Parts: sequence; C-alpha cells; structure tokens
Amino acid sequence: MKLVRIQSTRTIKVTCGLQHLDVTNPDAHVPDRLKVSAEWPKCQVLIKQGVGEYPAEVIEWETVKALVKDKVLTIGETIEAETDEQKKEVEKFEQEKKSIKKKEKKLSELTEEA
Repeated sequence: MKLVRIQSTRTIKVTCGLQHLDVTNPDAHVPDRLKVSAEWPKCQVLIKQGVGEYPAEVIEWETVKALVKDKVLTIGETIEAETDEQKKEVEKFEQEKKSIKKKEKKLSELTEEA
C-alpha cells in the first residue's frame, strides 16, 4: 500500500468528490426532466493539522487538488508502507542490535592483534 505525506494548515475532512443518485423517472409524460439527488460521499479521509501519512489515492481527488491550489495542503513524498513481515524483521534486528555488547578495545590491544 502506498502512502503520501501531506502537510496541512488545519484539520479537515476530504471526500472523493460530489456523488449523486439519478432518480429520473423514465416513464414520466415529459421525459426530458432530469432529477438528481445528492448522496453523501462514502470515501472520506480526515487530514489532521501538521504532517501525516495518508493513502496515496487521495492526491487524485478533486477536493484535495483544490485544497492544494488554495495552499491549505502541501503534498510531500510518496512512500511504500511497510508490511507486518518487514516490521517484524526491523524489530528483530533492533533487538539483536541491543543484545550485542559493545567491546571497548584499547589502541595497544588493536596493534597487538595485527
């Protein structure tokens, strides 16, 4: 999963755009009347004030593009999210690193070994 780093000047909820439901009656006696009702968007992302990581798809949304144009949001780098296996490997490496005891050697000991 790709993530994008976004910096925001305020906390704001962005949506994937305007959505609608076509409720035109095709059997009406005047067929040229179009009826459309607004529908609440189901795709929403809460962007918090400051810097955060969000799904990369949001940079394609018109609402996000408009906020970038108005300088409310700043889009940063796109990064690849770590999987659980990668996180476990990193944790294992960190634990191994902590368990290794650092041995201090004096200069005279290093010259004797060589």
